[in-house]
Amino acid sequence: MAPESQEQTSIHGLRGLISKTAHKTAVLSSLVAALFGVPAGLAHASEMSDINKLMRAGQYAEALTKTDAVLAKHPRDAQLRFTKGLILAEQNRSAEAIAVFGKLTEDFPDLPEPYNNLAVLYAADGQYDKARAALDMAMRTNPTYATALENLGDVYAKLASQAYDKALQIDPGANVPQPKLTLLRSLNGNTTGGTVPRLASAASAQRDAKAKADASAAEQQQRAKALAAEKAAQQAAADKAEAEKTAIAKATADKEKAQADKEKADKAAADKARADKARADKARSEQLAAEQARAQKAAADKAAAEQKQAELLAQKEKDKADKLAKEQAARAEKEKAAQAAAEKARADKLAAAEKAKADKARADKDKAKAEASAEQEKSAVLAALNGWAKSWSDKDVRGYLGHYASDFDTPKGASRKEWAEERRARIEDKGRISVKVSNATVSISGNTATVRYRQIYNSDRLTVDSRKTLIFVKQGNRWLIKQERSGG
Repeated sequence: MAPESQEQTSIHGLRGLISKTAHKTAVLSSLVAALFGVPAGLAHASEMSDINKLMRAGQYAEALTKTDAVLAKHPRDAQLRFTKGLILAEQNRSAEAIAVFGKLTEDFPDLPEPYNNLAVLYAADGQYDKARAALDMAMRTNPTYATALENLGDVYAKLASQAYDKALQIDPGANVPQPKLTLLRSLNGNTTGGTVPRLASAASAQRDAKAKADASAAEQQQRAKALAAEKAAQQAAADKAEAEKTAIAKATADKEKAQADKEKADKAAADKARADKARADKARSEQLAAEQARAQKAAADKAAAEQKQAELLAQKEKDKADKLAKEQAARAEKEKAAQAAAEKARADKLAAAEKAKADKARADKDKAKAEASAEQEKSAVLAALNGWAKSWSDKDVRGYLGHYASDFDTPKGASRKEWAEERRARIEDKGRISVKVSNATVSISGNTATVRYRQIYNSDRLTVDSRKTLIFVKQGNRWLIKQERSGG
């Protein structure tokens, strides 16, 4: 795949996720408002829904116009600014998208998503050092962010590949795998704050991603060494063949020179011995026959030696070809096993992420249920407090006393009956009574609730403004007063 096509895949491959996240727009806007103090009313949610519909329809120019119009009313809305960055990325306006996400990281440094998307855009532009720095920042905000962690592993692998290419001066057009980084489509905020029990496992996963990149670089370096060794062996074989050829040519020239010298000597001897030619003809003839026989034997021996040498060279070349074929087969098998292991690791990682997501959803549900129950109990305690104050203000002695538990700690060790009669007398003796409570705070532990509040007591004889503390106990379905104390 060409680099341009891979860049398109990196930026636009998750376009289908827009439709899956559109119905969450109102929730996300409310979350951002809660995090950064920006109001998210019904009109705002409706505008976000319209923008997402335009994006799903591929109408990015209209979506950008709509987003800019809403941003004019809500210039600090993080969700709207994040959406604008996505639209610019979809329009291949990378520089403008980088500016939007970069400003988001300045204004909201605790959000990991803008850092992640900056890294994707930098990687698409070949700026892998900047991509790595942005992903490092994302991991600082949330060390367990799976998408940023996987992207960081891909960037480390690309950086290792670049270092390998530079060291060996490999053709830039070589088929080097391109990183496929994931562009995030939604702004969820840093809900963990980066301080969760899984911090150690996230750091370990980050080290594993870098170790994987280092192992890839080491494997490529080993391949380069093997290729260099093979090239050296081929050069040595060529040098040896050239040397043998030179030796054969020299031997042939020496033989021809020797033959010429010998013929010259023979002619001189014949001239000198012409007088006794008859006597020496037989000996000469025998000598020539012997020399011819020796020359023929030497030629046959040389031919046999050359044939044997050629056979040895052919066998050596065959052995070298067999060895290379075996090495290539072993390398292919190793790469196949590594690919299978990587596929399994990705599947395991995906399964773990899905399980973690389900566990978090259950935990959030249980927490919400517990908080709702706690709020319900606090409301019940406050209702009991206000009912007690109302009965007192209405001089409803029976209702007033009914707000006290059967084991109420009476003051000064008085009996319950004595205390009740004393309270009845003091209430009925007044012409009017007004009891108001304010600034009440409630803390609950099991079946006991502690209420601290400000009490303003006013009658036709006395006015008192003081801090009070009541201890309630739950008996049946009612919260009743167990103890009264003055002061906060």
